[in-house]
Amino acid sequence: MPAPVRRRHVLLLAILILIVAGGGRAISAACPAPEGFPNPALLETMQRGVNLPGWDHPDPAMRPTIEQLRAVRDDGFTHIRLLVERPPLSDEAAPAFAEALFEQIVLLLSLGYTVTVDLHAGHLAEPYLRAGPDEAQAFLTAIWRRMAPAIRVFGPDKVAVELLNEPPTDSATWRTVSAGLIADIRRWLPERTIVASPSGPQRHEDLAGMEPFSDRNIVYAVHYYDPFLFTHQGANWGSPDDPLQHFANLPFPAELSDQAVQANIAALRENGLDAAAAELAYALSDPWAEEGIEAAFGMMAEWGERHQRPVVVNEFGALTFVAPRESRLEWLAAVGRQAAAHCIGWTHWDFQDGFGLIDPDTGMPDPGVVQALIPAPTQDY
Repeated sequence: MPAPVRRRHVLLLAILILIVAGGGRAISAACPAPEGFPNPALLETMQRGVNLPGWDHPDPAMRPTIEQLRAVRDDGFTHIRLLVERPPLSDEAAPAFAEALFEQIVLLLSLGYTVTVDLHAGHLAEPYLRAGPDEAQAFLTAIWRRMAPAIRVFGPDKVAVELLNEPPTDSATWRTVSAGLIADIRRWLPERTIVASPSGPQRHEDLAGMEPFSDRNIVYAVHYYDPFLFTHQGANWGSPDDPLQHFANLPFPAELSDQAVQANIAALRENGLDAAAAELAYALSDPWAEEGIEAAFGMMAEWGERHQRPVVVNEFGALTFVAPRESRLEWLAAVGRQAAAHCIGWTHWDFQDGFGLIDPDTGMPDPGVVQALIPAPTQDY
């Protein structure tokens, strides 16, 4: 299909979406939106989401397909965190980028998702954050100004925006930058839900010490990957001395005395990796169990209740490389159970990469992962 014709089709579809878009379903009675939060319909869809990197991959063959996206939606996922890893860094680059972003959002909305546009570019922002809050705010504001035209045509109940993924700076600096950035974004997107977060890896402990912003149309996002040595075992993208690459077959739940744990420790010591062996032993000084997940989600829920602000976990997952499959599924199920019990929305990391929801053998959603996260209802006879 020629590009001009394709764009006309996309525009017609966008108009249809805008015409039929209502307020959405009200949030369930079991998990009501915090008092004063103006966008409960969007928040409800954020209960079950998946991260979508690679939608604009330079190689079209590496991008998620419509068939995959439709299948994931059919399995009960209702929200997409759309990663912007290559944002427009100049006004000249903005029109082409905005067009591509606009078309991707239209596609996702047409499939029944809502969307968070996530500025996933901490590596680009880091030198500006080191330079100071004013420099960082100016850099990030310029990016959001260029992206806003592709976002503001959609209803606030359909598309949210996330300031910056895992901001690589300290809490005080990020607090200052966030406050200024929120005010700037409000100039172009006055009714848009904004996703804000603690700095760094967006830990729940950092959320616990964070004061909410006065703006009520904000969702607060944390990431959850505990126990980290389990969820990231076999990770091969770190530095040469990163111990994660040496861990394998670690189970969940787990205790220090478990055979698989002791086998890891013995192998590490045999290979002269005493520091890694000690790190694993220390990590299991308290057993890995669902009780730890429950405590973390309880902390998130308590903060949300105390401040009457919505909280989501918009990244969590377990790397597929060397983790035992049943342990990985049990961890995902435990996170899903605790999220549901504490009314915390979630967005799985990721779509079809190392933590993937998509089975690489079939190219379709992994039934085990789907069942772990969204258990099929059972009938009592």
